[in-house]
Amino acid sequence: MTKTYAIAAAMTCLAAAAWATTEVLVPEQPTVIEIEVSAAELAECQDTLRAVAQQPAVHDNGSPVFFDFSSDLPTVKCVVSAEA
Repeated sequence: MTKTYAIAAAMTCLAAAAWATTEVLVPEQPTVIEIEVSAAELAECQDTLRAVAQQPAVHDNGSPVFFDFSSDLPTVKCVVSAEA
């Protein structure tokens, strides 16, 4: 029975190591959110994004974010749309 526990523990450690290696070796691609606006609205959109970037980060429920998770947040940029 001890042999079974040892094998189970070894397999658990192997699975955890494989998962950790995968997380380290496969870089996460940054998310980019594009807001499509007309050429006339581009400057206003960029000004709005700059104003929002100056505000403190909060969670969905409105509580402040105490640790810097800005690298996890998506990037938002304004782009000129052909249809707009």
